[in-house]
Amino acid sequence: MDKRFKKNVFCILAILLLLIGSAGLASADDLESLFVEGDEHTKSTVMVASYELTLETLMPGDVGLVTITLENVYSSPMSVKVKDSHGAEIDASFTVAARIREASLSGSNFKVYNKYKSSSVIGPGKQVEFPFKIKAPYEDDLYLLKLYVYAENMMGKNSPSVRHYIPVIVSSSSLKITPLAVSEESIKLEVTNEGFSKVDGVSVLASDIKGMKLQKESVYIGNMSPWESVIVVFNVSSVATEEPDKSADFRVVFNNWINEHESESLCVKIPYHITKSEDKKEVQPAATTQNYMTTPEQKDVAEAKIPGFGLVTAMFLLVVVAYLMRKQAKK
Repeated sequence: MDKRFKKNVFCILAILLLLIGSAGLASADDLESLFVEGDEHTKSTVMVASYELTLETLMPGDVGLVTITLENVYSSPMSVKVKDSHGAEIDASFTVAARIREASLSGSNFKVYNKYKSSSVIGPGKQVEFPFKIKAPYEDDLYLLKLYVYAENMMGKNSPSVRHYIPVIVSSSSLKITPLAVSEESIKLEVTNEGFSKVDGVSVLASDIKGMKLQKESVYIGNMSPWESVIVVFNVSSVATEEPDKSADFRVVFNNWINEHESESLCVKIPYHITKSEDKKEVQPAATTQNYMTTPEQKDVAEAKIPGFGLVTAMFLLVVVAYLMRKQAKK
């Protein structure tokens, strides 16, 4: 029984020594500052509660944001028993606050624009966010960013550092254009998001247009999720029959958060067919449009006018011949 009693007394004395150090018992006047601020033996405990990538996947050279949330794991006051200046034992409690001395992020071939020094104090059970601006390297790979956090208690004593690894994917996979159907009336294209992130501001643009005219030179799509496909149609308003090269280049422009990108250009050609004219026996393009061909109505009208003109001419010649014959007979 005496051994157990002595053991309990020893434990209580050890706790008191951890709280007030070698200076002796705290007085009642010092309790408030001691319990709220902590002393040199009070260690803060900080951990990574969560992190968020403001780009699920970075494309080479993209600028992104990594937001780290740090938390003080001491969420409730710690209860202890101390003696006041008169030797009376009283119940008390103290809270543990953490001061962030430094927080930094690093990674192979990554550029990190900022770090934090003596930035903030995290109260018991509280969380604080630390955003880091980063720029991705130009090679596809799975990278690990390293987070280092150095904390200290309110008396300036260092606490164990925090290290955490954050995986980041860098991929050049983006939007791809595939031609589905091409004719003299329209060009149908399929746009597919082959990347791992949702993109916005997606538009398909036409350029370097030859031998034809399009009703619109751009089609707006909007947002596209990963592996989503959208079909767009460019209507052809006219084509030039004498131009064998009828083509246009198409590309996709889009935004990956604040980063502007565009896909590789795709050249789409309208098939060029030729036929032989039976009358003139010469090669002519089969492709015709309203700008370069005679409409059936106009053709029919033109063909109807030719017989009427020949009849009038023939009657005039008969009158002239009859007049000359009569004049010759009188002589």
